[in-house]
Amino acid sequence: MGWESVQLRTPRLLLRPITDVDVDELAAVYDDPEVVRFIKPLDRTGTADQVARFVDEWQEHGFGILAVVDAATGRFLGRSGLHYWPQFDEVEVGWVLRRDAWGQGLATEAGAASLAWAFKEHSLSLVTAIIARGNRGSIGVARRLGMSVLREDDIYGTPCFVFSTTSPTMQEPP
Repeated sequence: MGWESVQLRTPRLLLRPITDVDVDELAAVYDDPEVVRFIKPLDRTGTADQVARFVDEWQEHGFGILAVVDAATGRFLGRSGLHYWPQFDEVEVGWVLRRDAWGQGLATEAGAASLAWAFKEHSLSLVTAIIARGNRGSIGVARRLGMSVLREDDIYGTPCFVFSTTSPTMQEPP
């Protein structure tokens, strides 16, 4: 079974590898200025290029960015999943959802599924989340996922917090 068949399910979501069939839906998510307030805004061409990089990452690492889909309706909600940062030698969990999906716990649900997948299927010991300093919503998601600030950094000119969590098997008992 290849990476194309990966599916993560949560009570409300289906997460599957993002592919070029998702470009238009993802570009529509990125078209909302509030959604891209803390990430680099992309037009359709930029989104297509990004998705192509996501597919390359799947092929290279066996993990990557996942399309987040409403399990009941099949509606595309955004993206989550894992991204490898070679300059840090770290794997990041991330989430970007359409604005009308905010405030429902869906980013936390997608992030939790992505983290569980990272630790169980890929035996990662540490996962980070890089979040712009002013992004209170994503900072809240990271905290709900049990992540804490590992360091501060500057990513592409944006001051960020780098949150992290370790595999449950790596954590010390209470």
